[in-house]
Amino acid sequence: MNVKAKIREYWDLRSKSYDKSPGHICLPEVWKSVLSEVFDSRAMILDVGTGTGFLASLLAEMGHEVVGLDLSSGMLSVAKRRAAKAGFVLGDAESLPFRDSSFDAVVCRHLLWTLPNPERAISEWVRVAKDRAVIFDGRWIGSSFQSKLRRCFGRVLIGVYERRNPFRFHYSRGINKMLPFYGGTDIKSLLELCRSMGLDVRAKDLSWLRKKQRENLPFVYRVYSESEYFMVEIDVS
Repeated sequence: MNVKAKIREYWDLRSKSYDKSPGHICLPEVWKSVLSEVFDSRAMILDVGTGTGFLASLLAEMGHEVVGLDLSSGMLSVAKRRAAKAGFVLGDAESLPFRDSSFDAVVCRHLLWTLPNPERAISEWVRVAKDRAVIFDGRWIGSSFQSKLRRCFGRVLIGVYERRNPFRFHYSRGINKMLPFYGGTDIKSLLELCRSMGLDVRAKDLSWLRKKQRENLPFVYRVYSESEYFMVEIDVS
């Protein structure tokens, strides 16, 4: 199975309706506040796995020079309309088409879960960054019976709410098994991975941001979502 081709095909399909889902309410002003604490001076930033360009758009509005990269041309077509001030490149997060130290920083949001080789990806992000790599991530799918039951119930409610098949927009089981962080990750696991690679890394809990986002979601999405959320910052300099 060509997992990357399947992933690309999936996101090309999702691009047509991805931003229309109420579950993707993103609180841009709150995110700008978070980003301003991380990037307190103008920088050249690579947004890996940019998707529909949410982070790229905010960072460009804040005065940074931004390049967004994504595997899906469909997602990039949406991002280009959303973030006219940013540049965009079609490419693989695990094999970046850039020279060493091409950017001051690399940032990604909600990407690790969909990578077949997260360690290789992180190595690439560190390679092209002069200063730091910043990862925003969390646990999306809990492993407990209660979490699984809530997820199943939530999907059904979402299907009714959005009038669509709630099980259509998901990877196949075959692909899921090839993704080490499928379902998301926790702070401890990600820190252990980074430290095993010899990286200088620190983490910050952002569960408050996830909670604030959930407060703005319809009930059916609050049932479905997990609350663990964090930022991991890798010092490259």
